[in-house]
Amino acid sequence: MRTTISTPILSYMKQLESQGLTDIEEICDYLYEHYVQQVDQGLYSNGRYIERGSDVKAKVSTALGDSSQECILWCINHYLGLNRNQKVIDKVCKAVQEYGTGSGTSALSGGMSTLHKQVEHKLQQLIGKESVLLFPTGFTANLGCLSALPGKNDIIIFDRECHASIIDGIKLSGKKWVTFKHNNLHDLEQKLSKYQGDYENIFVVVESAYSMSGDLAPLQEIVLLKQKYKFLIYVDEAHTFGIYGTNGAGYCSHLNLVENIDFIVASLSKAIASIGGFVAMKSKYIPLLHWRANAYTFQTCLTPGDAAAILASLEEIENNSRLINSLHKNNQYMRQHLKNLGFDLGTSQSPIIPIFIPDVEKLQAFNKELYSRGIFSVSIFYPVVKPHEGRIRFTLSTTHTKEHIDTTVKVLHELGLKHGVIKSEMVAA
Repeated sequence: MRTTISTPILSYMKQLESQGLTDIEEICDYLYEHYVQQVDQGLYSNGRYIERGSDVKAKVSTALGDSSQECILWCINHYLGLNRNQKVIDKVCKAVQEYGTGSGTSALSGGMSTLHKQVEHKLQQLIGKESVLLFPTGFTANLGCLSALPGKNDIIIFDRECHASIIDGIKLSGKKWVTFKHNNLHDLEQKLSKYQGDYENIFVVVESAYSMSGDLAPLQEIVLLKQKYKFLIYVDEAHTFGIYGTNGAGYCSHLNLVENIDFIVASLSKAIASIGGFVAMKSKYIPLLHWRANAYTFQTCLTPGDAAAILASLEEIENNSRLINSLHKNNQYMRQHLKNLGFDLGTSQSPIIPIFIPDVEKLQAFNKELYSRGIFSVSIFYPVVKPHEGRIRFTLSTTHTKEHIDTTVKVLHELGLKHGVIKSEMVAA
């Protein structure tokens, strides 16, 4: 069997399996051949890497490491640029000198340090929940919580665009689950009405901002549904914690909904520029997660240096309101220019700006030329998103300058016209 070079790897794998090819050695032979073709043609954007770590501008190398390109980066989630903040770096270095490089074991086995406890206390104060439980990653926070929280007779209803960590956690729970259409309150209410009374508890799981589409969840309206239906709300704030709300407390805090949300989960690897994740909730849930969330119980704590980076980042956000304000100004500035030029940005609002290009071959060619012009992001297509919802994402940072944005918009405009992604009569404001 052969396929066009634009066919995504996982889609290709499903094609092979549907035709009866299930031997893993043969499948890997086909996939590797396909991968090499994509790399040779410069279409495998996922294989590029940043030579000296993430920044808004850096040298990017190819999958084979045989060439490099100086690029403006638009695929990094460090919204506030704190990974390059000298005060944060200095405090991390000091912590490593004092606490060492690793934690050595899980939290329940003695891996916690004073720094870890300070992180939990700081997050609890910032968000305003009774307790916070710190996980080694944002992925495992969702995996651990959602595999452990639902009871034997519970059901989980989640937005169909939720992150893979949420889906994996839900599946690992072994409990009944259904999806509702993305940000569709009518569909959610239909599901709530259908299952109300059939289960002891209903968990409604959403993200405050969705990483693939950049849109915000209708949290106020979901909370209002609680007046009619009984359910628990679980919100993943991975892409809003640190950049919304007072001192970056998050989107739930921004909307004054913290008391109405049962579980607030977030990653600490994005705006906070470290690693780790947490769940903020009532204290009564702590023992359950200690003993049922394997991703917590059996996973080594994040390093002391990572904990120090979290504390230092939160301090920087608290002491410098300009960080968040500059990010949202950049988002508004770039978004408006792209809209004026006629790019399809979907319903995005957050500092994640997707440009939708449904044709996969056009999408890959477009992204390849972007890279050659010094603009680096990653193509996203099926099965990560629906077959005709391919896109390139542009993730804004406080440290992106007006020049970075203007240069990128200019290149996007030229390539958009060349590839028929926008119409020629559209002009920038």
